[in-house]
Amino acid sequence: MGNRANIVLVDRDGRGQLRYSHWAGCRMLDALLTGPDMAERYIRAQEVGNFWTDELWADGGLVLDLAERKLLFFGEELMATMNERRAMFEVLAITWPGYSISWAYDATAEIAAYVGASLPMRDIPSQPELTLADDTARLHHLVTVLGPDGVIRAWPLWWGSSAAWHGPQLIEMLPGAGFHALELGRIPESGVHVDVPGKALGVWLTNPDPGLFRWLGQLWPGWRIERWDDRYEEHFLRCGPSITAPELDLTSGVVEAEAWLRKRVLQSYEDSPAGCVSSLAALFGSLEPVSSVTAPATERPNAREWAGFELACAQVRDGRRAA
Repeated sequence: MGNRANIVLVDRDGRGQLRYSHWAGCRMLDALLTGPDMAERYIRAQEVGNFWTDELWADGGLVLDLAERKLLFFGEELMATMNERRAMFEVLAITWPGYSISWAYDATAEIAAYVGASLPMRDIPSQPELTLADDTARLHHLVTVLGPDGVIRAWPLWWGSSAAWHGPQLIEMLPGAGFHALELGRIPESGVHVDVPGKALGVWLTNPDPGLFRWLGQLWPGWRIERWDDRYEEHFLRCGPSITAPELDLTSGVVEAEAWLRKRVLQSYEDSPAGCVSSLAALFGSLEPVSSVTAPATERPNAREWAGFELACAQVRDGRRAA
């Protein structure tokens, strides 16, 4: 059990130190949402480690570089949903003034590369299942193909690893004939666009897919590869009016994210380690808190910090952006 994360703090003198958390991997915003002061405090509360978690087992990670004023991170379930993702990046831009904030699309490998560490890389490509999504109002992966006839076809698939892992044979592997027109119920969490006449591939994602961007050149030899990070807009631009999704909604995104984080960060939600302990305590009648999963005060925002986060959320909700 656990949600593993490697965390690196580069101090103001440029010295880096590797730390490890067994529980932070899927909830990195807990450390980051109020700004660098709380983030530094949170990181220093984690155990010092001397090993890198295997990239296929790491659920999160971050580098906080105080010297260069840079933040690089991945591992947060809220960031798979585009409304919440974009809203939280807007909030972080407010609570981290003067910092460069980036998402580590290549997961642990990108965190390690930032500090010049080498670690074993994935040596075989993934082979994700290609199954049509039952409901596009839920998270899904969008694959579109512009065929030799100039017609766009679309496949909403189960979300997970990118279909781009299959290489050009993906075109023949896709289930069914695809849709010539499609109105999605929500913005997908990732996507692939294959332009057969132009021999071009566009790939974007929200959740990291370890090794994907490193492998694309080998998997798609001779193809022009465009990496779109999380810019789903690039994908829909190439699809034209026949493939649509709802407009980005930062207001609902920030409302949902703030409510979720309030429960989680303040340890009142079952998804948190302490919340799991509380659930077990209720189930068995009595159970003493376990210190290794109950967040100490140093890992939580104080009243002033939380108020700053709420103010930043209000600014995004009201349409005000960071300068």
